Amino acid sequence: MSLSEKQAITEVLYRYARAVDRKDFAAVAACYFPDANDNHGGYNGTVDGLVEDMKVRHRTIDSSQHFVTNVLIDLGIDSADVESYCLCYLRQEKEPGAQSQLLSTIRCRYVDRFEKRNGEWRIADRIVVFDESRQEIITDALDPHWVISRRNSEDPVYTRLP
Repeated sequence: MSLSEKQAITEVLYRYARAVDRKDFAAVAACYFPDANDNHGGYNGTVDGLVEDMKVRHRTIDSSQHFVTNVLIDLGIDSADVESYCLCYLRQEKEPGAQSQLLSTIRCRYVDRFEKRNGEWRIADRIVVFDESRQEIITDALDPHWVISRRNSEDPVYTRLP
């Protein structure tokens, strides 16, 4: 078992989380092979369809964080079975004039088959296994002078990194 192979797979999982949270849909697609399938709760199908589904579902989400943890990788020669835990915080935009907004917290696991093709690891098949989805009304108390996360290419991760 190669630690560098496992690290390459883990990096794909982390890039996926960043891409979803920044609504960088091209980067989401790049985590998958073009012929991959994703069973993502209300969506089951191709990567292109997943991206279109995400665009709709994330249209009204003003803050998104996906934490990927507990990554277990059973590595083969050119494939790997991967289980990872995911904790998602998805905050809906405020209604006009509202002080509070809806926050969804989702606990799930990604059960993935990764493949290595042409020297590159990507997701070939994903099943998202859900454990819990809860919703609560929150009031965001962030200081408006702090650097605020953005869900686009204006986020500091894109403006400060090469």
